[in-house]
Parts: sequence; structure tokens; C-alpha cells
Amino acid sequence: MRFCPNISTLFNDIPKLTERYIHIVQRKDYRFDAIECQNPYDVSVNNWKEIISNNKSLKWILINSLPLYDQTNMIPSFNDYQQLVLNRTLDYAKALNVKKVHLVMMDITNDSDRQKIIDLVYQAARFFQPHHIICLIEPLSTRLNYYLQSYSIAMDIVKSSKIANLKIMLDSFHLQRLHGNLTERVEEMIPFIGHVQISQTPKRDCPMNEDGEVNHRYFLSKLLAPFYQDFIGLEYNDSSKASFEWLNEFS
Repeated sequence: MRFCPNISTLFNDIPKLTERYIHIVQRKDYRFDAIECQNPYDVSVNNWKEIISNNKSLKWILINSLPLYDQTNMIPSFNDYQQLVLNRTLDYAKALNVKKVHLVMMDITNDSDRQKIIDLVYQAARFFQPHHIICLIEPLSTRLNYYLQSYSIAMDIVKSSKIANLKIMLDSFHLQRLHGNLTERVEEMIPFIGHVQISQTPKRDCPMNEDGEVNHRYFLSKLLAPFYQDFIGLEYNDSSKASFEWLNEFS
């Protein structure tokens, strides 16, 4: 199995994303070949290129789009959404050669708003399709009114779209908090999963912490291994002092 650290959540004692990138390159306990990042926009494209050229080039697996909820309080038209979010997200995706983008949308107050956002998701997936970028939607358990808080609804959105590059982000933390019953949920989502992230529940810490709710050894070895061959994102909170020797168990 292949893993990529999320530099937005890990190594949180290192203040700058660029310094976290360098830290990953220099680690000795586990050799990472790839990363993912929620917010690469904190660093300019040119600065990223400089950091990458001066260090080992790590593969960028995933970035988040600019969060729509940070850009506006109203559901925009697609043209406005493209100007507010998509163009800049695409610039970073192309510059970093990213092939997966998590579409971070916004909160809602009623179901009609949900459908408007879903329409934006469909249009965004078509926007990225010519660039061979997979668009991911993720149910979130940490935003009270987020438009998507159900993996069942996420499956319906993807199935109804009939858009080949629109997939589900499977995150063990959110899945456990929203639904539990991970085995059945994962098995029914297999055809629709585009990316996987893991962290322990309820503290969003190391997946192998035994005082959490999820047995990630079972989750990884029995549920994911038979069908998912791509990188697994380590999107959890920890410092640079944390060990990654546990990953060797899944090599």
C-alpha cells in the first residue's frame, strides 16, 4: 500500500508548508514519494516550484479547491464560481501536476440550496475533465450545515451525474462519525471511490492509536487492499516528532 502525508495537518509544529515539504524529504523512518495538501494557496506557485526544484520532487496526489464558503456568503453562478475558485485551483493543479481535486463547497440553509450546489459540482467536474483531473466530493462531519453530510447522498450524486471524473473521497474519520458500520459502507461505495484518507476517531490523530474507535489494520488490510491501489492520504494531526514506522507494516 502507498501513503502520502497531508502537509496541512501533519507536522503542525512546523509553521510553514514549504518547511514541512522539506521535512518530509529529509525523514529517515519512512520514505515518502508523494504528498497531499489542503491549502497550497498559502504559497505562491513560483515559490512551490523553487522548493521542488531545490529538493527531491515529491508527487502531488491531491489538493483541495479554494473553499467556496471562504469566498462568498451566497451560492454563486457557475461563471462566478469559476472566477472565485476554479481558475486559481486549476492553475495550482496544473503547476503541481495534481490529478485529484477535492471540491470544497459551502453550507446550506435548505434543500433547494443543496441542489444548486450539486449543480455547481457537476459543472466543476466538467470544467476539470479536459485536464484529466478527478473531482472529489466529501461528506464532512465537522461543519454543522455543510451541504454534504451523508455518504449515501454522495453516492447518489456521483451515480446520477454520469460524469466519469466525479468520485467520492472516502475518509475513515468522517465515515465513522457520520455513519459507523464501516465494512458495509465501504463495500457499497467501492465503484465510486476516487481517493482515501485515514485518521483515528474521535481525536483525528494517528490511525494506529489504540484508544480510538476504528481498527485501521482491519480497515486497510481487509477492506481497502483488495480493490484500492492508489495513494492513501494521512490527513491527521501530529507533530514532526511522530513516527511513521507503523507504515512499514503495510508495505
